[in-house]
Amino acid sequence: MSYYALVASLPHLEIGDEPPFSTAEYIATCSQWITERETRILMNILEGVADGTFCPLCIAWHNIETQLRNAAVRHRGQRLGIDFKESLRPHDGFSGQIEVAVTDAFTRTDPLEIEEELDRARWQLADGLVGQDPFAFEKVLAYGIQLRIVERWHRMDVHAGKEKLEAVITANTEKEQAGEKDADA
Repeated sequence: MSYYALVASLPHLEIGDEPPFSTAEYIATCSQWITERETRILMNILEGVADGTFCPLCIAWHNIETQLRNAAVRHRGQRLGIDFKESLRPHDGFSGQIEVAVTDAFTRTDPLEIEEELDRARWQLADGLVGQDPFAFEKVLAYGIQLRIVERWHRMDVHAGKEKLEAVITANTEKEQAGEKDADA
């Protein structure tokens, strides 16, 4: 089924912009237009709830997200020199696009840039869910995933994050200095 009016009414989204509405508001608005089953699918995917019922879109997004997270775990584990195999989760299928996107993200040295690249990959992968009909439910779902990404980045406060990092560094430095003084005594 196509949702011309709903999809046409959705404002443009970009990472870094203020979200036009919350994910909860989006789900509520969409539920007036889409079927009950589609509303459940939208809610489950956007709220990260595993759905036990057979839903090809749920399964597809779960596999995409799992492969992306597994690839990120592998890269982080390799960087840190730790065993990451127990952290990997099973998924069906394999996407070279996901592996390339994650590898490209981890060429960055700034953790914030890595996260942004991973979310840009999610953004593109969500767009990939949209089939031949750009007004179908798949577009409604992809937009919801992208909205969730925009919300995530809007909630991030770089200043507060830097303050927390400085506090951790200061606390660790003070512990090291206290440990050196105890060793010298």
